[in-house]
Amino acid sequence: MLKADIVSGCSAAGSDLLAAAGLDRLLRSQGIASEYIEFSGNVAHISNANRLRILNCMGLRPGCAAELDAMLKQREALQQSRLLPPVYLLAPEQTEVRLNLAAFQRNEPLQWQLQHETGRMQNGKLAAADLLAANGSLKFGMLSPGYHTLVLQQGQHHGSTLLIVAPARCWQPPAIAAGKKVWGLSVQLYSVRSERNFGIGDLTDLRAVVKTAAQQGADFVLLNPLHYLDLRYPDNASPYSPSDRRFLNPLYLSLPACEDFAADEVQAAFLQDGHEFRCDALRKAEFVNYAGVAAVKLPLLALMYRQFMRSLQNSQRHHRFRQFCLDGALALADFARMQATLAIRPEPEFADAGFHLYLQWLCAEQLAVCQREAADHGMVLGLVRDLAVGSSSDGCEVQSNPGLFCLDARVGAPPDYYNPLGQNWGLPPLLPEALVQQRFGHFISLLRSNMQHCGALRIDHVMALMRLWWCPNDAGNGEGAYVHYPVDVMFAILRLESVRNRCLVIGEDLGVVPPEIRGYLDPAAIYSNCVFYFERYDGWHFRKPEHYKAQALAMIANHDSPPLRCWWDRLDVPLRRKLGLLVSDDAMRQELEHRQGEKGQVLQWLDEQGLLPASWQDRKVERPLDAVLTAAVVRACGRSASQLVSLQLDDLAAADTPVNVPGTSSEYPNWRRKLAAPLSAVFADAGAQAMLQSLAQERPR
Repeated sequence: MLKADIVSGCSAAGSDLLAAAGLDRLLRSQGIASEYIEFSGNVAHISNANRLRILNCMGLRPGCAAELDAMLKQREALQQSRLLPPVYLLAPEQTEVRLNLAAFQRNEPLQWQLQHETGRMQNGKLAAADLLAANGSLKFGMLSPGYHTLVLQQGQHHGSTLLIVAPARCWQPPAIAAGKKVWGLSVQLYSVRSERNFGIGDLTDLRAVVKTAAQQGADFVLLNPLHYLDLRYPDNASPYSPSDRRFLNPLYLSLPACEDFAADEVQAAFLQDGHEFRCDALRKAEFVNYAGVAAVKLPLLALMYRQFMRSLQNSQRHHRFRQFCLDGALALADFARMQATLAIRPEPEFADAGFHLYLQWLCAEQLAVCQREAADHGMVLGLVRDLAVGSSSDGCEVQSNPGLFCLDARVGAPPDYYNPLGQNWGLPPLLPEALVQQRFGHFISLLRSNMQHCGALRIDHVMALMRLWWCPNDAGNGEGAYVHYPVDVMFAILRLESVRNRCLVIGEDLGVVPPEIRGYLDPAAIYSNCVFYFERYDGWHFRKPEHYKAQALAMIANHDSPPLRCWWDRLDVPLRRKLGLLVSDDAMRQELEHRQGEKGQVLQWLDEQGLLPASWQDRKVERPLDAVLTAAVVRACGRSASQLVSLQLDDLAAADTPVNVPGTSSEYPNWRRKLAAPLSAVFADAGAQAMLQSLAQERPR
């Protein structure tokens, strides 16, 4: 259609896009859903007005029905002109691809070249008649799992396709594959106290957690995301809103564990500038003072880099650094260059890209030490890392990938019982079409970087590989629509990278979960996530341990829910009222009464397992939680059918406040609350020992 015709059509039709016949086709072609199943199980319909706003966020802004029709025809014509899509998924036993005959030139032979991932080349030429007789089937033999490039040329038409061959299942350690049940600890690393850290839990603290947990019989330690946060704004501390998910947060570095920290110049600065006294104050503080920690650690790291550069020589250490930089390739180099432009601090080292490479290298080295510690102590999995669902819009990951993220929308969740306005998490989503055109390079890089130095990876909101709730920037809340992603390809890549990196995968599947996601998790050996508070038959009666899902990570609580003591003593309810999350005192009273009933159900649940302590036979739910009842709950969870069971370090420490309250920002000190006692005291506590022993007895090594 000519532009003049489109303009004329727009004048005649006005802007009545919502009634245009082709609107739904265009919206669906971009993956914008028209309905979804709510948490209640009911079908919710998404208005075309909201769907159209999401289309506009993607950069597609038809002004009228005629423009919409022209846009749709152009996009459909482009698809029909391709012999193969940019990415083509093959099963391991598949030996052929099927070409789009609508794009085939029937009088021209087809030349093809297949470059295997190993570099081996295959070439071929087919007469048009032979290809037509084979109904467009191009055969080249069985391919090994991996990424291969197929180049096609027919006459003037030339194109290439990424062929992905993926295994059917993710990797599992032999013991897990054989059905072994294991347990571990969940740790918010920043919250860990010790007698030696700088006011924030660090990677030496993590090594101590790993060693102590392994000695108690644990097989893994589940971490909060360790992603890189923007060092310009250290108080923006949410590990789930990072600057870049591909790299690590240097505030977790244990400086005394670094060789360069021992240099005379660094030691002199540490003592003369009063850092030792500042560290003592930071250690004693109730909350993590991220700005204070950064003010101590970052200048010292700059001095350490200066020392490192002075001692450059052909040593094993410098060889490891150079190899690390080579392995990180372009993504690491671009990250370092971008950090050097940000004026993070006045020290000249911060304007040196090499300094940021040095920080990432130190982080990787210390994390690798922790994983080796786990292996040396016989842990089946060791570290379990956590991958957040997105990164901040002004962060390095988004800014260094122009066109890959939608900056006019944010990720969130649709309205539900707990959040009637929906949720807006403030993170820009990946553009599905751009992801495909980029051949999923960023997604592959993201998985690879987060599967390093660990035995498993937990993927937050694993449904994002199928769909994400998009909120337009102008909405200000959770209003929006679901956008679907190339789910088959994304899960295939996940399986392939899992096997290559020998990394078990856990998909966090809490909240509004589409039924179809189970077909991607269960057959692929991707573990689900169960939280005790929510595991109920009918919203009221707690699920028996033997009825828990076997292929799952089960836990009592997680970072988005209150610790067990806080939940039992109902301390989270008045807190939610104080923060405005409960709208009235009547609502708070109803919640408090409801919780008492839930606690009665917990006691009944324990009694059915023969685990209700003698001191709780009176069933007086108004009593505060004690160590005996806590150990009984932990033991019952240890008996669950789930292969993986995790206990929070918060629950070991009997924490009575949450580390994070969803729906709040500055109203509550999220991601800052420390454990009440140092790590050594937490593990030495008699109540903590009872919990650990109950898990070790239910799930022996």
